[in-house]
Amino acid sequence: MLWMRRRRRLVQSTFAVLAAAWLLLFALAAVCGEGGGVDVVTIDGTINSGSAGYLIMAIEQAEADGSECLVVELDTPGGALKDTEDMVKRMLSAKVPVVVYVWPKAAQAASAGTFITMAAHVAAMAPGTRIGAAHPVSLPLFPGQGDEDQNKKPAEGEQKDIMMEKVENDTVSLIVGIAKERGRNEKWAEDAVRKSYSITADVALSEKVIDLIAEDLSDLLEKIDGREIRLGKDRTVTLKTRGASVRRVEMTLKQKLLNFLADPNILMVLFALGGLGILMEFYHPGTIFPGAVGAICLLLAFTSMQVIPIRAGGILLMLVGIGLFVAEVYVSSYGILGIVGAVLFALGGIFLVDPASQKNPYYIEPGFSVDLSVILPLTIAVAAIFFYIGYFVLRAQRKRIITGEEGMIGLIGEARSEVNAREGRIFVRGEIWMARAAEPIPAGSKVQVVKIEGLLLYVKKAD
Repeated sequence: MLWMRRRRRLVQSTFAVLAAAWLLLFALAAVCGEGGGVDVVTIDGTINSGSAGYLIMAIEQAEADGSECLVVELDTPGGALKDTEDMVKRMLSAKVPVVVYVWPKAAQAASAGTFITMAAHVAAMAPGTRIGAAHPVSLPLFPGQGDEDQNKKPAEGEQKDIMMEKVENDTVSLIVGIAKERGRNEKWAEDAVRKSYSITADVALSEKVIDLIAEDLSDLLEKIDGREIRLGKDRTVTLKTRGASVRRVEMTLKQKLLNFLADPNILMVLFALGGLGILMEFYHPGTIFPGAVGAICLLLAFTSMQVIPIRAGGILLMLVGIGLFVAEVYVSSYGILGIVGAVLFALGGIFLVDPASQKNPYYIEPGFSVDLSVILPLTIAVAAIFFYIGYFVLRAQRKRIITGEEGMIGLIGEARSEVNAREGRIFVRGEIWMARAAEPIPAGSKVQVVKIEGLLLYVKKAD
């Protein structure tokens, strides 16, 4: 009985120690988790559905984890209006402090980036960065075309002016409302839209557009430590970021793909590769690989077109250009069709992207388009591929036929018997053939085939 009591006490003591250890670990986790550390996301590139979903996901995750704050490292030339508005709405209603940090040095928060920076609870910039130029862009198809079109069609030009005025006023209302909510310089915010003002970090700080300048992320966390942030009407939090743990939030696979496809250069490359792959499959049916790769590239290109505003005219120009490349393979135009196709293909790339799409207005730099460093090499490569194919097709067409009946014409053989207008035998291409000749040819002479009828050859004496 005594050993049973001792055993019972030992078991009870073991459970008590394990329970105490579990409670201690739970308490330590709670203490370490208090404040939740700092979440960091990086948005580098245009604002699109991928980056918008990324930021919204990061805010929701930071709220769920009880993070001290969410730091957004930003470097963008601008992006889509709808995606920008979605990001701003979520930032203004966030239950966790959102800190936008324009970084690294020489980075920009241009156009849509200006809205995002000013919507943050804390706006910071690295030295040498810039912010502003938030006027909505409307690009004509050709340089200088806008004024000429207005002179030719006053009513149409006036309608465009009214539309742009509406877009501008709506944009001003949005950014001024953001500046008022965050206590920033409303006058400068309006000028950033109406006059496309762009300023450096030092000027932005003196104009009360941002809250501080920080050298790097560590410096930023040091400077915002202890800052009081108002979240809603009745809630104020004090940031505790000095020495806080930093956790970087990564994009999901879907967000990475959308962000990747939101590049005009990627769109043009995918479209060109897709067209080439499909055409290769038609040239060589059954190879499968070129057709499969081409189909995948075209599907990705069509997905990219849902993210990037495009001109239908640009797509048509590229298709016509590829069509002329194909025609050059089969029509002897001495390269004229190929040259015209190359010009149309390049023009299609230049006009492919439409930042001023009325269906999806963009706050973006006019430079948002397919880069010439991509257009020219890609056009040359596509043209070279088709000229290469055309060269071999032409050479095959001009090459002497060496098979079948036509392949026999012109061959040199040897008369094995006298060959005359009635009969004779010759040896050609390793075989004995029955032959006839208009003039008698003695045995052993060299003969040349001039005609064939069934299994009978007509020959003449070889020169």
